[in-house]
Amino acid sequence: MLADFQTLAAALTRDDAGKISADDADGAISLAVTRYSKDRPRAKVEDVAAPGGKLLPLPASWEAGFSALSGLEYPVGDVPPSMIGSQAWAMYNAPGGMSIMVFDSIPVGAAVRASYGVAHQVSGVTDTVPPGDREAVCCLAAASLCDQLASLYSGDTDSTIGADSVNHQSKAAEFAARAKALRKRYHDELGIDDRKNVAAGVVVDLDLSSSLGGDRLGHGIGYRGSRRGR
Repeated sequence: MLADFQTLAAALTRDDAGKISADDADGAISLAVTRYSKDRPRAKVEDVAAPGGKLLPLPASWEAGFSALSGLEYPVGDVPPSMIGSQAWAMYNAPGGMSIMVFDSIPVGAAVRASYGVAHQVSGVTDTVPPGDREAVCCLAAASLCDQLASLYSGDTDSTIGADSVNHQSKAAEFAARAKALRKRYHDELGIDDRKNVAAGVVVDLDLSSSLGGDRLGHGIGYRGSRRGR
C-alpha cells in the first residue's frame, strides 16, 4: 500500500533536514509508478463478445492512451490455445472510437480472449505493484527527490559563510550521486539498458526557500507569484 512506499522511499532518500514535504514524496511515488507502468505494465486478460463481422469492441478495462493489445485468442478454450496471429489483427480508429479489427470474420456472440496491459495503481487501499518490484519503484521515486535536493543545496544563494557553502556543495554532490545510484538500481532490477532510457527520471519541483529564508537561484519572488496566480 501507499504507506509502504512512503516509508521505503523516505529511507532511500535520507532527507535528514526535512526539506521534502509529504506531498512532494507522494508526487514522486505517483510519477515513479507511472514510469514503472510503462516499463512493466500490469497484464490483463478479458473476454469480449464479438458483435459479428471483423470489428471487436475494446475490453471493458481498456485504458485509453495507455493500454496496448498483446494477443487475441479465438476460439477460446483450445489446448494449446488458438492464438490469432499478430498479422491477422490491428487496432482500428474510426470517428466512433477505437476498436479491434480482425481480418477474418467472427460469428455474433463468440467469445474472443484479449490480452493487454493497464497501468499500475498505488493508493491507501490498492497496490498492484508486485512485491518483488516495490523496492525498484521506490528507488526511482527517491532518485527524483534526491535530484531535487541536490538542486536545492547547489542553488542556495544565502550560503555566504565559507564553511556553510562547502557543506551545501558537499550535500549537493552527495544527493546527486545518490540519485544516479538509485536510478541505476531501478534499471538493474528491471533489466533496463540505461543507454536506452536516458529520460527515465521523473521530476518533482520543490518550491522551497534557502536554509536562511531567501530565494534559491531560479525561484525568485516573481516566480512564486506567477505560480500562485495559476
